[in-house]
Amino acid sequence: MAVMSRLYAGEDDYARMRQLVAEIEALEGPRVYCHVGNLDWWRCTDEDTHALPTRIRLWFDHQGALVGFTWPSEHQVDLLVHPAHRSIEPAMLDWVEHLSRLDVDDPHPHVSVWSYAHDTYRNDLLAQRGYRRTEHFLSLSVRDLGQRVSEPDIPSGYVIRTMNGEDDVHARVEAHCDAFAPSRMTIARYRAVVHAPAYRPDLDLIAVAADGTVAAFCTLWFDPINRVGEIEPLGCRAAHRRRGLARALVLEGLRRLQGYDARYVTVFYGSEPEDQPARHFYASLGFVEQGRIYAWIKEGR
Repeated sequence: MAVMSRLYAGEDDYARMRQLVAEIEALEGPRVYCHVGNLDWWRCTDEDTHALPTRIRLWFDHQGALVGFTWPSEHQVDLLVHPAHRSIEPAMLDWVEHLSRLDVDDPHPHVSVWSYAHDTYRNDLLAQRGYRRTEHFLSLSVRDLGQRVSEPDIPSGYVIRTMNGEDDVHARVEAHCDAFAPSRMTIARYRAVVHAPAYRPDLDLIAVAADGTVAAFCTLWFDPINRVGEIEPLGCRAAHRRRGLARALVLEGLRRLQGYDARYVTVFYGSEPEDQPARHFYASLGFVEQGRIYAWIKEGR
């Protein structure tokens, strides 16, 4: 089937990309490479938003419908493809590898592509093109929201509430930078987050200490088409950890998603040693691992 491709051209394309992500979720969820909220988060927190039109490429079928796109960032790339159009992936990889060759300042050129362990088509394709699978992966865990969610036990001395608009932006960014130090979050990026299409103020939760400090935070996203929630991000300042704030925030968020009649909620977390507490934390809240997305690397130009 004939397809054509071109570079990303702005907001109309972004709306098409979000629609495609929702279509893929409807067909394959929850084990998808990206959820609608993830896409909004990527765009708002990208290190070089102005370069997106030169890096994102879109593929269309003969009727003009979007069937896939690449989202490169630094040395890695996400490939989002409609399941009926997997045959475009070699062309997508051609584009990804072309971008890596343009980075002449990199002394150790390489490109990293994400692929689920169960995605035999992509895994075989990557192996044939000289990629090797690393041991670095992202875990996808899912929580069924048809099951009961406990009432949050809020630690003494804290309150959980939603963001109070611009009044809380600086404190929220400071908390993010503390929780994920070193962090690329800025005031401008967080302001972009609150204007993202999938952002809902009532799902952007913070735990506030008695002195007014934003001690922890949990932003949840909701896809009303598929009735799916996502957690991205969840964090806690170093000085306020091990007090139950993250647990209370997630439980409050899950209950709010149930109010939207969400079917389930997803979260991604890493495979590094420092990510292991997250694995146990989410498991304790009823999340079940559904898949692992591995980084495949190809070195050289």
